Amino acid sequence: MARTAAAPRRPYHHGHLRQAVIDTALQLAEESGEEKVSLREVARRIGVSSGAPFRHFDSHEALMTAIAEEATLRLRIAVERTLQQAGRAPIDRLRALGHGFLEWALSHPTAFRLVSARRLYTFERSRSLLTHFAAVRNLTIELVEASQAAGQLPPCPAPRLALSLRAAAYGLARMHIDGQLPQWGVQPAQARQEVVQALDLLVDGLVLAGAKGSKGAEGATRG
Repeated sequence: MARTAAAPRRPYHHGHLRQAVIDTALQLAEESGEEKVSLREVARRIGVSSGAPFRHFDSHEALMTAIAEEATLRLRIAVERTLQQAGRAPIDRLRALGHGFLEWALSHPTAFRLVSARRLYTFERSRSLLTHFAAVRNLTIELVEASQAAGQLPPCPAPRLALSLRAAAYGLARMHIDGQLPQWGVQPAQARQEVVQALDLLVDGLVLAGAKGSKGAEGATRG
């Protein structure tokens, strides 16, 4: 019986190589830390020549920048999707934005760590990073301003208050991802719930301060 000629090996689809490099780099970072990520090791894991990834990324910094760009875009998408399900009140939307940020960060801890490590890439050189970061920042400020106009947040500079809320969400996410919450009596099974409630507690305190400020202003006007 004649042997059928073996089918030629299907070459790697270079149209997907860039994404495969990013995904594999994230996997490496999750396993061994970002310091162990190299384009050559990524190529070895994918099964392509050591020079193949360099067609898309000419350096380690370029790879880290691409990972940060994708992470920032996905964060923006996650936040905007959360807002689509939120109520119409500005303060409810502001809470939802914080919840969306936390959910994304805790669900993608490696990407969150990498996008937070600014030493790995140059933020200002990436139009994508600047655009998507600004979109989330401006949305936060707009919701703070709308909540202040509704008398639900204290009358302080909106950018400063927005920064404080972002810092709180960021810090809570980092504490969870870095394994610090058990030192505060938070067990792993309750960690997600605790960080969300901690952020909500901060917002509740600001809402209370805003309500008191509004009453004080009304009293002064009447007097």
